[in-house]
Amino acid sequence: MSGLAALPPGGKHPSRKNIGAFDLLVVRKGTLFVGEEGKDYVISEGHALILRPDCHHYAYEGCPDESAHYWLHFQLLGDWKVLNEYPAAGQGMNEHESKGFISLHPFEVTPYSVFLPQFTKLIQPQKMFDTLHELDSLNQSTHMSSARLKQQALFQEIIMLLSASLEAKNSSPQSACAEKAAIYLRAHYREPFSASRLGEAINFHPVYIARCMQSVFGCSPSAYLLRLRIDQAKLLLLQTDWPVERIAEEVGFNQAAYFTSSFTRVEGLAPRKYRQRFSWNRG
Repeated sequence: MSGLAALPPGGKHPSRKNIGAFDLLVVRKGTLFVGEEGKDYVISEGHALILRPDCHHYAYEGCPDESAHYWLHFQLLGDWKVLNEYPAAGQGMNEHESKGFISLHPFEVTPYSVFLPQFTKLIQPQKMFDTLHELDSLNQSTHMSSARLKQQALFQEIIMLLSASLEAKNSSPQSACAEKAAIYLRAHYREPFSASRLGEAINFHPVYIARCMQSVFGCSPSAYLLRLRIDQAKLLLLQTDWPVERIAEEVGFNQAAYFTSSFTRVEGLAPRKYRQRFSWNRG
């Protein structure tokens, strides 16, 4: 449920307790004064606040001028918790996720963590306004499945915008360097690895890159690249009937024997055994 609320001077956001849904407030014009469990927030234009479903929130002061804000009530089916500070790299994630990979198994559903700010200044306020406006425009069509699906897609866009605001606020030079290195390695994983070439490509010293990737992803650039190549090889083993030698070449290994030994060490079984494990033979 969502909408756009206009308040006159002196107007207040309603006080509620344990409403069972998160309440996202995004101010488009003016200022809101809202508190939750003894903590007061001044929500001005371009700012957002998420009120918890299990707490008491209230207006502690009226709007000084005319104001307008979007509101969005939403629920989560999964677990959630409140963190007092932005987590360090990898905190709250499983080991595979913290290293930047998708899944231990190509078709496995792997949970992942999304961190949202309770109160933030939006880095893309107009985009947030436009998305919330489009979401609001679908309220008259919720009897249609296509409209509900579109609402969910727009809600995910809102979550991404909130998450981006938090990441921008808490980004560090180390994480920026590690992300640049990871992007480069993903684009060039088929090519021979060179620490100096990586450094030249993203304009950081190789030693600094290694330190940053260890901090953010928990591994060195070469280890990150190896894991990336293995994950790409797993997909090719299941999606093609190419021989192991060709797959090794496709993902950047010069020697099939080295690919086989690396794959076996990481996955616990050889490439051919991995393919057979998920193959279905008739008769």
